[in-house]
Amino acid sequence: MSVNDWLGRRRLVTPQREAVVDDSDGRRYCYAELDTRATRLAQQLREHYDVGPGDRVACLAGNRIEYIDLYFACGKLGAILVPLNHRLPAAGIDELLDDCRPKLLVHETCFAEVAAALRQGCAELPRWVIDGGGASGHAPALGDVVTAKSTDGGEFRAFAADASDVAMILYTSGTTGRAKGAMITYRQIHFNALNTIIGLRLTEDDAVLMNMPLYHTGGWHVLFTPLMLLGGRVVLQARFDSARCNHLLGPEGITILFGIPTMLRMMAEADNFAAADFSRVRFAIFGGESCPLPLIETYAARGVAMRQGYGLTEAGPNCFSLPAADAVRKQGSIGFPNFLVDARLSDEAGREPGPGEVGELQMRGPHLFAGYWNNPPASREALRDGWLATGDLMTRDEEGYYYVVGRKQDMYVSGGENVYPSEVERRLQQHPAVALAAVVGVPDAKWGETGRAFVQLAAGAAVDDAQLHEWCRQHLAPFQCPARIVFVDEFPLGTSGKVDKRSLVQRAVSQGTP
Repeated sequence: MSVNDWLGRRRLVTPQREAVVDDSDGRRYCYAELDTRATRLAQQLREHYDVGPGDRVACLAGNRIEYIDLYFACGKLGAILVPLNHRLPAAGIDELLDDCRPKLLVHETCFAEVAAALRQGCAELPRWVIDGGGASGHAPALGDVVTAKSTDGGEFRAFAADASDVAMILYTSGTTGRAKGAMITYRQIHFNALNTIIGLRLTEDDAVLMNMPLYHTGGWHVLFTPLMLLGGRVVLQARFDSARCNHLLGPEGITILFGIPTMLRMMAEADNFAAADFSRVRFAIFGGESCPLPLIETYAARGVAMRQGYGLTEAGPNCFSLPAADAVRKQGSIGFPNFLVDARLSDEAGREPGPGEVGELQMRGPHLFAGYWNNPPASREALRDGWLATGDLMTRDEEGYYYVVGRKQDMYVSGGENVYPSEVERRLQQHPAVALAAVVGVPDAKWGETGRAFVQLAAGAAVDDAQLHEWCRQHLAPFQCPARIVFVDEFPLGTSGKVDKRSLVQRAVSQGTP
């Protein structure tokens, strides 16, 4: 039994214990059934596509049971799962596939148009459709093979992976706005799970809603993998639906809520919030942004404590946690480092700042990633002497509580999605009428933050904001599109000659929200 075959172990320990409930059709899967499905899929991947240790398998799909099957099947083979953000345009997916060079692309029928729009090099990539025929019509639907037996006549044995082997590549944009593939090892997954179990005091009786997208570290590693290790239960939802979440709390015995504040606010604003059964909910955890005090009080009135957390793809999503008792007293704080996390702040001179002073958060521990796929320079920049430079600026108060105060590279969070201005700027500046663009995040009551794009047109060019909004919709994911576009004759410049984004933020805030 190896580090990459949790289901094989769970089959021995708790075979009939319920593991996953699929809310789309009401089906319930015990650990033994999940293990059987993953094993059959692993056999098919090996027999029909020659997938083996170290091979990448990319997946373009929404939340569905076959995605979970694929995750565990890749683990049994020692293959590397590469979740793709299905909100990206074809050009963005092209970049990811060019980088990771997968052996196989698995996708849903609903993304067939995106798959067909991939450029020639990616178009030749073998594909397996989850809910339809294969690329050439010869392969069965992936959803059907989990009930098919292997044709090789032998007993399947899972590959014996090492803890340092890469289990997943999760793409996160870097300071240049171009995608970087974070190599998530089995060690990171295990220790993130342990941090979560210890920090949140999880038990095998915990049950959660699983509706975060599976191209995110949050979808996989906030609660899913910790509960699979522990023997808990998840209710898989195709997408977030606030009223449906409220409805499921009682019937499914949900014990922990998880989401960004926007999601929790939408649940509170749903018509059935007052009637929802919160009797078994122990607490709610949230991240991505701080939670407004009125929302904390709304859930407190229903007996639900709010716990803010902090993490990132490169270190796992569960690195810090605010004790529930401090939700009001320390509102806005991410709390303390979790049990197996070493953390420190460092100012620009490399010194540790005093209480209330700003420094960059750095972390060390077995929960860190192995670096960026095919990108040694970026890996060296992120990992220095065993410490991860997060790029997040924080303060620590006299009691040791940490607070996020800014982002070193101007990244902002809109509806729980990380948005990197340089990527939006790059796409805007590809428009022939745009000479220069600068994008900043501004506070937004609904989404936490939204983008404000300042655009300088090329000499003699003419374009209006509606045309640029349409350009953005064609070339960017919806969450990347700026909410407002402002035309300027010139940009304020700092002493270095670069655009002074602080001035732009001040201007954007003074202009108000769209």
